[in-house]
Amino acid sequence: MSTGLLTAWGIWDRIYYRLSRLQYVDKQSGNLFRVVVKRYSGEPLPGIEGVLLKKGDLYAKLHLHNYRIARILEETVRKDPQSSETKWALIILNLVRQSVPALADYVARHPRVGEIQALVGTTFLHRGAERFGFQLADLPDSWYARFKTQFFKVIVYCCHPKGWQRLRLQGHHLTPKRVYISKEQLLQRYQTVNGNGTNMDYD
Repeated sequence: MSTGLLTAWGIWDRIYYRLSRLQYVDKQSGNLFRVVVKRYSGEPLPGIEGVLLKKGDLYAKLHLHNYRIARILEETVRKDPQSSETKWALIILNLVRQSVPALADYVARHPRVGEIQALVGTTFLHRGAERFGFQLADLPDSWYARFKTQFFKVIVYCCHPKGWQRLRLQGHHLTPKRVYISKEQLLQRYQTVNGNGTNMDYD
């Protein structure tokens, strides 16, 4: 990615952050997640034990910090031009793994934690999400889903060190999916602090 494009994306990212009311999970530590808590307005979302989310329920909408991912990959390629896609994928996977516990703690401390039913995001980086306890679902067939697909291809072009080549060769495989987990599952698997901010005792 060119430096100019990355700079322009950084400016847009700051504008989008303010307009969308996103909140950083943990900005100081470079957490990959940003969140906005809102009412769900889509079709019922199936969970492991029935309907997980229905219209009107409160949920946490997840946003991966794609601009930060692009910066990390750009730096990786700059330091090691021969680095492989496998290395890039492992870098992202490790960053997500490190970010999920803080996400659980963020939800546990949220003023409306009792009302939040689930956490839901849309991403093309869904491979391996199930090992973290998340479920996957196809996006409903709509103009919005088609727009999101094209939008995420633009993100691939921007994020991926070989974005144009990746789109040309594998663009038809780059399909975003809905990634989600119930609040209870997230907290049970990853919470490290109580709602009052004190450390959990697992002894």
